Amino acid sequence: MSTSKNFPNKQGMFLQYEILSSDRTRIGYKSIGKGPGIILVHAALRDSNDYTRLAIALSHSFTVHLMDRRGRGLSGPQGLEYAMNKECEDVQAIREATGADYLIGHSYGGLVSLELARMDASFTKVALYEPGVLINPMDDAWMLRYEQAMLKNDRLGAFAHFVREMGHTPLTRFPYWYAKLILRLMVRGDHWRKTAQLLQQNLLEHREVQRFSSSYPNYNSIHADVLLIQGGKSSDSTKEMMNELNRTIARSTLETVNKLDHFGPENDGGPDQIVNLLTHFFHIPKGV
Repeated sequence: MSTSKNFPNKQGMFLQYEILSSDRTRIGYKSIGKGPGIILVHAALRDSNDYTRLAIALSHSFTVHLMDRRGRGLSGPQGLEYAMNKECEDVQAIREATGADYLIGHSYGGLVSLELARMDASFTKVALYEPGVLINPMDDAWMLRYEQAMLKNDRLGAFAHFVREMGHTPLTRFPYWYAKLILRLMVRGDHWRKTAQLLQQNLLEHREVQRFSSSYPNYNSIHADVLLIQGGKSSDSTKEMMNELNRTIARSTLETVNKLDHFGPENDGGPDQIVNLLTHFFHIPKGV
């Protein structure tokens, strides 16, 4: 049984809920708006609080359900048997509670959304902002270095290994010691405390990204209409991946928002610049 409560937000009012997933893990989410239901599946090193601006902007036309994926926020731990199927079960549990037929996925949340849409053809529309899909397996030596840093309680070092590998910031081009120094100066206060708390979850999630690398041809079986959105400032490798996904998914459209990068949907990324794209996509009849 789900429970709910109101809680104030500087930009609006959300309703907060809790449900139990298939393995009895508590999954929390908060909802806002009226209209067709959308479940928003967030990225790694993030939680529902990072997407409130996007949810509020969409709430004029839709009911947006902002979930906390397991391992953070309102939800329970990832668990000893963590894997992609757990993430998919969590989203399905929210869907059963809300009746939402639409998905928005960002980065790792986009990978979760793709896997769910592949397995469940009843999702009618899926919007993805730079999903965490690998066309080719990545060199996973950084994961070992990341894990070793975590074992030494060097969380900043682990984060530096991750940031250099992912290629979403200019720090990719710099040596490890310099990246670590810059991150120490730039990621501070509440931002760092939140990041540090999610580093173990992030490692397990990126092991799943690696496990699903090169499996993108499976997405040719997706029946939903799919909107792919990429930032014009994102890396060439990300744009290559997005183009390959667009060729693979039968009913997909690729849009580029020139002023955004990989973090576009987040509160500080520029979510207002993608609201019109999303609103139009979710309003048009399926198959048109």
